[in-house]
Amino acid sequence: MQNLAYTAQQIRAAEQPLLDAQEHPDELMQSAAHAVAQVAESMGLPGRVLVLAGKGGNGGDALYAAAELAMSGREVDAWPVFGTAHERALTAFRNAGGTVVEAPEGEYALVIDGVLGLGGAGDLPARILRATEDATVLSVDVPSGIDADTGQRGGNHVTADVTVTFGGWRLAHALAPECGIQLLADIGTASTCLHDQLRLFDGTPIYRASGTDRAWPEGISALGPAAVPNPEPGFNDDKYTGGVVGIRAGSGSYPGAAVLCTAGAVTATPGMVRYAGPQALEVVRAHPEVVAAETLDQAGRVQAWVFGPGAGADDAASRELEWVLGQDLPVLIDADGLTLLEQHTHLRDLVQRRETPTIITPHDGEFARLREALELGESNRLAEARELASALQCTVVRKGRATIVAHGSGSAEIIDAGNSWAATPGSGDVLAGIIGARMAHDGAQDPQRATDGLAASICIHGMAARLAAETPWGEAQTSASVIAGHVRAATARLIG
Repeated sequence: MQNLAYTAQQIRAAEQPLLDAQEHPDELMQSAAHAVAQVAESMGLPGRVLVLAGKGGNGGDALYAAAELAMSGREVDAWPVFGTAHERALTAFRNAGGTVVEAPEGEYALVIDGVLGLGGAGDLPARILRATEDATVLSVDVPSGIDADTGQRGGNHVTADVTVTFGGWRLAHALAPECGIQLLADIGTASTCLHDQLRLFDGTPIYRASGTDRAWPEGISALGPAAVPNPEPGFNDDKYTGGVVGIRAGSGSYPGAAVLCTAGAVTATPGMVRYAGPQALEVVRAHPEVVAAETLDQAGRVQAWVFGPGAGADDAASRELEWVLGQDLPVLIDADGLTLLEQHTHLRDLVQRRETPTIITPHDGEFARLREALELGESNRLAEARELASALQCTVVRKGRATIVAHGSGSAEIIDAGNSWAATPGSGDVLAGIIGARMAHDGAQDPQRATDGLAASICIHGMAARLAAETPWGEAQTSASVIAGHVRAATARLIG
């Protein structure tokens, strides 16, 4: 199945023909419940199971799954958290030997969250959250309290260890880390399946850069990374044919930004990396393979530019960014370059008028300042990213645990890093270098293709952060330079 995510409205529309074609009541619900039960068993948690059952179909999925678990010999309690639950599923659960309780009693190894699901968001009663404490949580469809379309969370919401969904992904599965490990199972009736119905709709590609390596039951797949091409040069390639990236980063105040950005590029490509800026000597000391110059016009020919990490935001830096934007080449703008865009209308106008791709890479704080500079409204992270991309007619890479790639055309991709170890100073500089190298490679023959490899580059960065955090005793804190040092290993891991 493809890595496409759909809105709640699309999911409901795709489900309706299956509901109409059911040969017996709850056929589709029981198909979903079987997948939930399979996942619950595969998690291998001995001990009691508690089902949190809401009033609707999500609670019915959980209760039918609980009935299957009870029939297999598991000790299962079900708590109708709002006092009532799906009647046929509740009867099936009782008939299977399950116990309906008025409140949780004792300790549970596994809690199955079937409170709200696809249509539910907002705050949950605190008593429901208390039931999930000190237990592993398996959510059905979407963790309760998480909006399926935006990933926004209520003040009280479930944080799952694993979430299993059906037919196609929901946007929240990439936008909300509260989903934990994201799993997908197809469901259907005797005549058709939900995945086939969803083919009729346009989805949004979503990915997870890093995750667990465990096996899941047949027919159940985990959200995985974007396709990463093999970077090995061809028989007739040389240091130029793979694309040359130029980097303008660093200053006397931030010399490390130049070193980290070029490190990201050097480790992401076998092609040439050029550096232009005041830290030329420091860059060459750290990376002798880089061809360095002190000014932009001395840098030599490149196929893409990266501008901004640590470059400063004074008048001289503004003139440099104006020069870069005047080149008929793909350009990535990060960090101080984003501050310049925020402060100077004429630079934003240049971005809007460019015919070759421009990529901006703000974190949420930088994004908010740009949004305010353009007088755009507040909404959710995905909608805001799309609006900014449209306003600037560029590609926005809104960085975070969930990174959103939004294009001026309105299309988008979402990448869950699968870990949060990249939340460390300088990590964004490394990412800018990785993306810049890929831009130069993909745009070497056709500059309009320079954005093709964005999801792959972001996945490499996310996997590198996870590998950088690994120690013989488990995962621990890491740093940007260590992340850069694991880009090659991450690339190999993702193409393997």
